[in-house]
Amino acid sequence: MTTPGGSPPDDDYAWEWGTDFGSTLDEATILAISTNGAKTKFTGVQGAVGSEIREPAEHTRLIAVSAQGTADEAVTTAQAAANAAANAENLADAAYENSQEWSLEFVCASAEVLLGVNELLVGPMLNVRDGLNAILTDIHVALLEQHNGMTIQTRKWNAEGTAYTVAHEGSLGPNTTRRSFSALSVPVEDLERFFPYVTAVVGSVPPQVLQICVAGVYVPE
Repeated sequence: MTTPGGSPPDDDYAWEWGTDFGSTLDEATILAISTNGAKTKFTGVQGAVGSEIREPAEHTRLIAVSAQGTADEAVTTAQAAANAAANAENLADAAYENSQEWSLEFVCASAEVLLGVNELLVGPMLNVRDGLNAILTDIHVALLEQHNGMTIQTRKWNAEGTAYTVAHEGSLGPNTTRRSFSALSVPVEDLERFFPYVTAVVGSVPPQVLQICVAGVYVPE
């Protein structure tokens, strides 16, 4: 069987055969038509990969890097604060190690212990030299008898004797005749005087004989 007009040309020259039948499509146009859809789809996919996958991934990576930097900065700040606290503690320890101790002991009541100031009306004075600070660190309470419990304030008169402050308040339980209050940190000014004030006595039997020792350290200003 033969094709009208002669045998068809090879596939490579099929576009030339079309011109014999009035086609105006050249080789470039035919190639564009046959591949344009594929090229367009590939270009669209390529753009989508960039905008929907690569860019968000890069953005996420930048956020992670930024977060890591913030975390590192926070850790550095925390370490600096810890170091500063440790240095301050070391300085305080060194100051206490190089400090001089002081103590004052006095009898508050030689018989029954009553509410109020009892027998000590003025109290012992602490002399603080220039260039030093005095700190009250310990209070030691001793009684001859004490049956039901009591509460004592340790007060300080100012240098002029016109006003007082409460340096500490502590309680003793039933049948307790010795009690120490330690780890205090109460500043003491020059010429201030200590005196106790009994604020409560439990029961009807009064305690007997009250003696108090206040102690502390001198540290450089």
